[in-house]
Amino acid sequence: AAAGHDTVPADPVYPTRLGLQGIATWFAAAATEVQAAGVQRRGLQRRSRRHVALGEWAQRRGYVREADRAAWRERSVNFFADHSVDLLLTPALAGPPPAAAGWSGRSWLANMKANIRYAPYAAPWNIAGLPAIVVPVGRRPDGLPVAVQFVGPPGSELLLLGVAGQFEMQAPWQRHAPGYPRVGTGSPAHA
Repeated sequence: AAAGHDTVPADPVYPTRLGLQGIATWFAAAATEVQAAGVQRRGLQRRSRRHVALGEWAQRRGYVREADRAAWRERSVNFFADHSVDLLLTPALAGPPPAAAGWSGRSWLANMKANIRYAPYAAPWNIAGLPAIVVPVGRRPDGLPVAVQFVGPPGSELLLLGVAGQFEMQAPWQRHAPGYPRVGTGSPAHA
């Protein structure tokens, strides 16, 4: 709004089925990638082997269908027309990032739950194949960066980039995290 845009509340409906289709697609994409690359399963981590096996199962059962993706895409494109909006603004993430330590040693289920809870907002628009961009907008109270996601209808890439540029002009982005590079630590700036 500070950059001169009109803003209106609009809340897309995310059907429960879409979440299940998204997860099945995530599984199947991993299976397809492993198959295409000729990767031997025994060389994968246990959690990755499980992910691939579930992807193959989802493919065999027919849970990943182009018709479902096309129907969601059409519904998503219609959202912009039905609400007379150029872009949709969503959170980029659902909360703070999980701690980075030890995920490779945790179970497949623990990894899945963490990913689904942490980053649910991009998947629906990825499935629809619509252009989107994540833009930093400041800091959370705990000091971590916070961002928003803009999604647009097909062909809106230049508008997305333009609005991202306006956000940057309103609140310039820091080039580095606070404290980086640290003076006198052999950082790249002092090497």
